[in-house]
Amino acid sequence: MISLPFIKMHGCGNDYVFIDGMGWTANQTQAFNFAAVARQVSDRHRSIGGDGLVAMLASERGDADARMRMFNADGSEGNLCGNALRCMAMWLHQSGHCGTRCRIAMHDRVIGAEILKSDPLQKRAIVRVDIGRPVILAPAASGLQKYVRHAVLNDIQLHGQPLRTVEVSMGNPHAIILVDDLSKLALEVIGPQVEHHPAFPNRTNVEFMQMTDTNRARVRVWERGSGETQACGSGACATGVMGWAAGLFSVLRPVEIQMPGGTLTVHMSVEEHVSLEGPAEESAIGLLALPWPFENVAKVVKTFGDSGSIRKS
Repeated sequence: MISLPFIKMHGCGNDYVFIDGMGWTANQTQAFNFAAVARQVSDRHRSIGGDGLVAMLASERGDADARMRMFNADGSEGNLCGNALRCMAMWLHQSGHCGTRCRIAMHDRVIGAEILKSDPLQKRAIVRVDIGRPVILAPAASGLQKYVRHAVLNDIQLHGQPLRTVEVSMGNPHAIILVDDLSKLALEVIGPQVEHHPAFPNRTNVEFMQMTDTNRARVRVWERGSGETQACGSGACATGVMGWAAGLFSVLRPVEIQMPGGTLTVHMSVEEHVSLEGPAEESAIGLLALPWPFENVAKVVKTFGDSGSIRKS
């Protein structure tokens, strides 16, 4: 068996299995089969369980302190994950890799993170991450309308009407649907229908949003590649952008997004940068037992010290 150290962390219940690969070489990182391990560890009945796998890696660029790769429960790689970014920022800070501010490279951007509160004894923190500007989807539009695109899915019915979605991209795709009552939503049925709809050739994350008060909303999420999750950081950001663009939220005022796992706060600056604020918490550490050899995992076996070793037993 291979013993692979892991750290389990979550943001508002959106939980991931994290691997400390900060000391890995580029060749070891390239050889590691993250997709296969993600599928293995995400199984809540036969393994650790989680919404996916996160690799915390040394940065390959000079403007970042570290690099993050996130893999969904089905093994597909994600382009952005606000909750995992906050967790990684907390870990980087509490393990001495950075101060109260750090920069994490993920996919095509470098994300700045600020530790607002930190409790290293309880392994908790409140973290804000600067996600950046949304992706422009409607270049001809002005103001915040340029960040949204409307679509009607005539072959999906919600309460007898064709499903109306608002697309937002935070670097990863989101389809947001405004509903009157989340409690009447059969998310397990309609979520995968929207995720896999032909209108979204790369699949999409799906957020169902119910307004509850001025600049407050409740949201349930069906995540691309993972199914329903307790929270979605980039989904909270996308919901905020949709609400600001539609005039549902007051522009430049923070928005509280209540998800099943907790509440996230989304801000937009005058430069139209979106930031996400919320908790991060470590819930478990341990050793993951993988069969030897576990696809390409065996190629990276090396001792990195007590906190980041892979051992054969």
